[in-house]
Amino acid sequence: MLLSACFPTERPASIRRTGRRLFGAGPIVLALAALTLMGCAGQSDRAPASDSLSLAATEAGNFLAARQAERQRDYGSAARFILAALEDSPDNYDMLVRAQTFLVADGQFEEAVAIARRTLRVSPGHPQSVLLQALADVRRGDFTGAERQLDGQPLTAINRIVLPLVQAWIHVGQNRPAAALNALRPILEVNGFRPLFEYHSALINDFAGRPELAEEHYKRSLDIEGGAPARLVEAAGSYLERNGKRDEARALYAKFQTESRDSAIIGAALTRVANGAPPPPSIVPTATAGLAEALFNVAGALRQENNQPTALVYGRLALALQPDMAVGVLLVADILDSYGRREQANAMYARIPAASPIAWTARVRVAENLHLLGRTDEAIKMLEAMAAERPDRTEALLALGQVLRIKERFADAAKVYDRAIARVRNPDARAWSLFYARGIAHERSKQWTKAEADFLKALELQPEQPDVMNYLAYSWVDQGLTQRYVEARRMLERAVTLRPNSGHIIDSLGWVLYRTGFYPEAVEVLERAVELLPEDPVLLDHLGDAYWQVGRVNEARFQWQRALAHKPEPDAKAEIERKLVSGLQRRTVRQGS
Repeated sequence: MLLSACFPTERPASIRRTGRRLFGAGPIVLALAALTLMGCAGQSDRAPASDSLSLAATEAGNFLAARQAERQRDYGSAARFILAALEDSPDNYDMLVRAQTFLVADGQFEEAVAIARRTLRVSPGHPQSVLLQALADVRRGDFTGAERQLDGQPLTAINRIVLPLVQAWIHVGQNRPAAALNALRPILEVNGFRPLFEYHSALINDFAGRPELAEEHYKRSLDIEGGAPARLVEAAGSYLERNGKRDEARALYAKFQTESRDSAIIGAALTRVANGAPPPPSIVPTATAGLAEALFNVAGALRQENNQPTALVYGRLALALQPDMAVGVLLVADILDSYGRREQANAMYARIPAASPIAWTARVRVAENLHLLGRTDEAIKMLEAMAAERPDRTEALLALGQVLRIKERFADAAKVYDRAIARVRNPDARAWSLFYARGIAHERSKQWTKAEADFLKALELQPEQPDVMNYLAYSWVDQGLTQRYVEARRMLERAVTLRPNSGHIIDSLGWVLYRTGFYPEAVEVLERAVELLPEDPVLLDHLGDAYWQVGRVNEARFQWQRALAHKPEPDAKAEIERKLVSGLQRRTVRQGS
């Protein structure tokens, strides 16, 4: 899903990115996370760059600088510092392992391989170093050498998944499909990984020209709770198209493209089939590409579990084998983006070929990053040009509207959303976010009648959409529309049921209870909201008000002071300061619910 189509539950506008499901099931991701061994340490997902730091004069200084750069997710600087530290201690095992990991994470594969060779002299059999050596052999087309590298490696930790995949595709590279399929079998011993086993069994049989077996495994791989992910649907659909089963491919693509799931790649496949265009090639035309696909799948599953550092490592390894793998480039770029490494992310987005169905998405993200880098005028110009280039699409206008909202140009944003909505001839359930976005812009630009109409339209298209119910119901209460209070409470109770861990939605329900005089009930609900979002000044302010009304004066003042410490909006800040001096007028508590 595009960043600009994802509108947050919070009342202030903000830009958020969302991950993509590579394999849909929770068990496969949780199991992979439990097995993870190879990766990078670090605590903060977002931090300023340390690129400008100079090398230290001592080994200890360079090591500490490397660790700091690692915490900032600045892996290029981390590699530079740790390599400098290694000059003083060339056989230091810990620094050698860190160095190769930092180099891989920064996309410096050959440099990492050189460090891996040094690591193996210090620690023979080190799994990460052995894997790098094997992948280097694969890059040279030496599958026999790669097989020798991996000989004797134990199936432990993440190697219980990675090693069978790598060995299987090395066998494929030596024209041994039966041995490849047998090499995959240990994956079945790890709970939750059958879809991955079935998927690569299908790819191997497909590559080996065994269509009946391939189709059997594709069908089993698609049987995932919650629906198969786009990458798997793309591969299976490609197989069906190439084998003269276009109607089945069309049905598979159409089943994926629903109001709750949408993929540019699958959308392009549907258009291709509808137009009678030639089928696409297999997504793994070579054994090397098959191995890259395996590493990409591991990276995607790790990212789904929010293990971003290790996902970045495996994503980079996939691209070392197949640099033009568009989905792999997108995954790595998105991870860099999530770290705030926006210049690097944009350089990756630019690598996606213009012919790829995801190139448009990448261009939109480049523009969004230009805004986040402080180049807002450039971003607006780019998005306007994209909107003119493709008058049939809405993504660039959605992103433009989001940028204008963040700049608090709400009236201008509403006009941009007008243009986007005009492009949707017959709005269906997927168009709810357009009306929601415009509703927010209207509400923030003091055009409540228009805003309310947009929110109600969004709910007509997507009934019980929690974010819309939250924004609409909160607005009714916040504006003192007493005739809507009962409906607002009902709406928010339902939204909380649908999103039981959303602090903002729970806060909205608590605020309805507060505004209707049910103060003890409001306290209970607002305490729960603050537990979920303990640093949100709006929630803290609301809880302070509720405490005051039930006579917990000291606790009220404490929450107001906490709210001030977390930088509320200027008008809210002035009101909180007034309450700390004068308190609130005590009101009558309503009984019952």
